[in-house]
Amino acid sequence: MNRIFHSGQFYSSIVQEIRDLINEDVILTNQEGIIVASTDNARINNFHEGAFIAMKSKKNMEMTEALAAQLEGVRKGVVLPLILDEKPLGVIGITGEPEIVRPYAMLVQKVAELFMQDSIIQTDRERQARELEFFVFDWLNSKEITKSLIERSNFLGINIKKYNRVAILRGDQSALSFTYKDINLLKVAWDYEGDTLFIRWGQNKILMLLTKQHDNEKLRRKLSIFLKEVQSSMKMQMYVGVGEITTYNNMFSSFEQAAQASDVSSRDQPIVFEENLKFDMLQQALDEGIKRKFVERTILSLLDDPVLLETLSHWFENNMSNKNTAEKLHIHKNTLLYRLKRVEELLGIQLNKTHDLLTLYMGYLFLKEVGEEGAPA
Repeated sequence: MNRIFHSGQFYSSIVQEIRDLINEDVILTNQEGIIVASTDNARINNFHEGAFIAMKSKKNMEMTEALAAQLEGVRKGVVLPLILDEKPLGVIGITGEPEIVRPYAMLVQKVAELFMQDSIIQTDRERQARELEFFVFDWLNSKEITKSLIERSNFLGINIKKYNRVAILRGDQSALSFTYKDINLLKVAWDYEGDTLFIRWGQNKILMLLTKQHDNEKLRRKLSIFLKEVQSSMKMQMYVGVGEITTYNNMFSSFEQAAQASDVSSRDQPIVFEENLKFDMLQQALDEGIKRKFVERTILSLLDDPVLLETLSHWFENNMSNKNTAEKLHIHKNTLLYRLKRVEELLGIQLNKTHDLLTLYMGYLFLKEVGEEGAPA
């Protein structure tokens, strides 16, 4: 059987498809006549001489009682070679009295062949998608466009000079894996007739290589509609980071920007443009070790007082509004002021000083990022 079918799951899928169709015992053999899938597990890996003969002759055969007694591994029924492009790829067999299962023969054969043909097409599409992924990876990691890269783009039918911007879609599930079908659905939701390329990028990300020079506001509106369509049709929450407009030979820079913006995007901010990144650029640039040290030197002592830490968190999230924070915490304003004074005393700072306030806020953000369990002991 063709090497793309060397999968127990694929064999079992065909057998199950046929079994659901006719409710009879079914076997599937490879080109050597070995049973690779069956509704009767005891028959798997046994040689079926009748299937082997049908494979060689490329003809349907009825396994009569006489043949079942004469040939190795055979039971009464019908065996049907599966032929694609005039090549026999395997044999499907239906167990039972030949006169009873005979009416199913042509239907079963056609369903199995269509199933295999569809798998060939799907596998070919996946191969093409993989070739495109490798090409784009090399393109976005190249500081210069080489002759070899141009030749590969021509072979794939891609005019790379059209492209000037990268966006990165990120699913909200870290283990999310996109299929070719998912990619096609995304393309349909965006613009099926357009030139935008959708490329799988790791477990839960998709690259979008854009061609049209929309201004940011128009692109934001289009992306907003697109994300809503994806959520509605694919039941998938996605966020997007967008790099700046550039040229085809400088796409790596737009890609790096889109990656930063994508990491920052969230349910509260599903679309992030690179130019909107400010403090986030600092967060991205610093490694986790530096952030832990910063937490240790700024806000660490508040971990021993969860009430003060919660109070500070609400105060920042309410833009340092004493009134709104007190209402959110259901406490008196004077109680809030007392708690903020305790924060100042514990940390040795003054919240009305810009330097102290900024330092504390950065420590608070880094603590949220590394988590309390990840903060220095």
